[in-house]
Amino acid sequence: MSVDVVREMCAKLAFITDLDLQPSGGGSYAVSWHAYQQLKAHFDEIEPLVYKPSVPWGEQLWSRLQRKILRQPGRFAYFSPNTLNRNAEQVRQLDANCLDAVFFRSAARWSRCRPQRPYFVYLDVVFHTFFHNGLSINDFNQKDLRRIWAEEAQFLEGAETVFFESQWGLDRAREAYQLSGEHYVALGRGGVLPPPPSDVWDGHSLNLVTIAMNFEQKGGDILLNAFEQLVTQYPELHWTIVGGPPPNDRWRAFPQIEYVGKLSPDVPEELARFESIYANAFLIIHPTREDTNPLVLTEAATFGCPAISVRKFGIPELVMDGETGLLLDPPITPKDLVQKISYLIEQPEIYRAMRQQARDTAMQKSTWKVIGAQMADRIKMCLA
Repeated sequence: MSVDVVREMCAKLAFITDLDLQPSGGGSYAVSWHAYQQLKAHFDEIEPLVYKPSVPWGEQLWSRLQRKILRQPGRFAYFSPNTLNRNAEQVRQLDANCLDAVFFRSAARWSRCRPQRPYFVYLDVVFHTFFHNGLSINDFNQKDLRRIWAEEAQFLEGAETVFFESQWGLDRAREAYQLSGEHYVALGRGGVLPPPPSDVWDGHSLNLVTIAMNFEQKGGDILLNAFEQLVTQYPELHWTIVGGPPPNDRWRAFPQIEYVGKLSPDVPEELARFESIYANAFLIIHPTREDTNPLVLTEAATFGCPAISVRKFGIPELVMDGETGLLLDPPITPKDLVQKISYLIEQPEIYRAMRQQARDTAMQKSTWKVIGAQMADRIKMCLA
């Protein structure tokens, strides 16, 4: 069947998520919202269903007591059998509806759902990857963890197609769960903000940008130490901090640092502020300690802004080292950032070429229009 014919098919989908459908709130909210908007544009009818998991409070309290007071391994009440059964019961009620398919945003929390129709999944990483990204296995009941991972694997294997936000996330899932199906796709994802028509950087401003809800987790403290050295050599350097606040007031000693706080893209004035920050940004700096596929990197790239980040997680898929930005081996030090930022300031021709390549690559591969079309075509071909 030709792609043109597939694109003309009509289908009704249920879009299931546990997050409010809004662009603000963080990367997970933005991806869910944009995925929904794209499917709504490509399909005859989309039924959005926001199911907030009903987690038994007693299980939450007991797990917290085990870990914090008794110093015993806890359990994830969010993925307990009771919680997963409640989630599945909510989805089971869909069977009376006239649907062609079900689309799940994320996997582990829906792992006991078995819709009586084809289902598709779109996720960042599996729970196994998320867990090992920042948690200690000794803090949790290992038998319970193995149950959660096994149920998620079974759910993924039964899907019609599973879309991952990165090849890194897909590879980690195959390795952890021994996934054997050929229905896994590394799709990618776009950013929160719509791409601008062109790169409008003024050609001389040296504005650094960091965007993170957790300042230290994303390496803001490393940049602060580097910035202290950089401003002595480049007094015109400026740093805009978007998101969560720094943990102390040390940054206030530098008039070149501006903390703007959290910006909501669904508030017109804050969206305009967000766009203006990106539009004249020299670099986005993301020396993160814990991450998966930070959408701020490709989002900045659509504005023409290159990135300096870490060669870890799914980031090497988002930043082409030496072409659309620079990658550093972990652990990143302030000295590393001083060297790389200074290099791009002192090499304007290399920087301008990098800026052009960053925008071109992002516009070709990492916009929601591109991602949405690929996702919709795959779903329609599966349903044909």
